[in-house]
Amino acid sequence: MQKIIGLATATMIGSLMTAGLAMAEISPCETTLPIDIPSNCDAITVVKPIENLENFRALTTPQNGPALKPQMVFRSDQLDSLTEADQEKLSALGIETIVDLRAPDELDKHPNKHISSVDFNINLPIGSDPADIAKIMPLEVASQIRPLWFSGKFDEIDQLLKDHSVDIYHTRIDRYKDFARKFTPQISRFMHVLLEEQNYPLVFHCAGGKDRTGYVAAVLMLSLGFSEEDVMRDYLTTNLYTFEELSKLVGSGPHSLRPAFGAHKEQISAALDAVKEDYGNFENYRRDALGISDEELVRIKKNLLVDPS
Repeated sequence: MQKIIGLATATMIGSLMTAGLAMAEISPCETTLPIDIPSNCDAITVVKPIENLENFRALTTPQNGPALKPQMVFRSDQLDSLTEADQEKLSALGIETIVDLRAPDELDKHPNKHISSVDFNINLPIGSDPADIAKIMPLEVASQIRPLWFSGKFDEIDQLLKDHSVDIYHTRIDRYKDFARKFTPQISRFMHVLLEEQNYPLVFHCAGGKDRTGYVAAVLMLSLGFSEEDVMRDYLTTNLYTFEELSKLVGSGPHSLRPAFGAHKEQISAALDAVKEDYGNFENYRRDALGISDEELVRIKKNLLVDPS
């Protein structure tokens, strides 16, 4: 396992559920595991067209919401392990722009593979990888977790973190609030990239396509007129794309680390609540913090919605 905390890289994730392949013994929509499943789960089809991307997908939107133009904007995990066939498939989609939300050290360690159709690469770092154990706990504690993990001593991991007052649940809640409060320039720049028609089709991503990508997707969807319920459904769809590995981590892994695994309702809710606390409502945040005027929003909707009216 390349990283102990979180599903931050595709290399950590094994063979997951894909359309047309063998399903897990229990459907993720019917699981009794303590993981959050999106609403109307059975209506969501998991399709993985890019072999080495586990969380590459269009936004998951309901039939009764605004209709997105197809193949215009995608969310994804990092593009460092693409095969030549993967690169060709992405190029065939006509991808023009890659928006990378990772920190510079992540780019250095896991540089994205080249996609020939891309004309515009932009790095908008929203902090470090939330799965970076150095940001979650003292390194001397993290170093003790690895041997315990591989020995299956999960109760000892729980006790170790308790003894050192490591509270991953609240640490991640705070991190999501930071998305809304500390990285406004990056989110604003992303929204301004969406103004230009020539920047499409576009892919935005972080490491695992879950946390930082999840918040940016939420901002985009709310701007386009989707509801918070729609945002939650799209956010939790990550748990379907990573279900097989997630079921192992949550089903038999240490309880203390569970908040780092998968997408959690309370985490994205914390970010959206922070927006409301600071700005009153999302529209004020969009106009006053992100600097996207009503007129500019009309342009973004024209670029992305079938019926922008």
